[in-house]
Amino acid sequence: MEKVKAIVLFSKQGKPLKVFKNQAEAQRFCVENMICNQGWVTRSLDTGQRFYEAQDGGYTVSHSGYKGYGMYVKWVKVKLEVLERRKR
Repeated sequence: MEKVKAIVLFSKQGKPLKVFKNQAEAQRFCVENMICNQGWVTRSLDTGQRFYEAQDGGYTVSHSGYKGYGMYVKWVKVKLEVLERRKR
């Protein structure tokens, strides 16, 4: 079984919610579903930081109505079949 790198969106509790083939797709989904802006997707992938989590461990305030506090994305190796059968 071949594994490929994909981006996975996780809930606050660490449960995988959605799989994306690339960063642009993850950013588009997060913005369209009011989870976070594109910058937070990039930041989470680069640093592992959760969306709207401040450096001191608290949370920042979204002024645009995004509701993804504590969620995060990261690169994960997934089976190719998972990436192919994901819902669009």
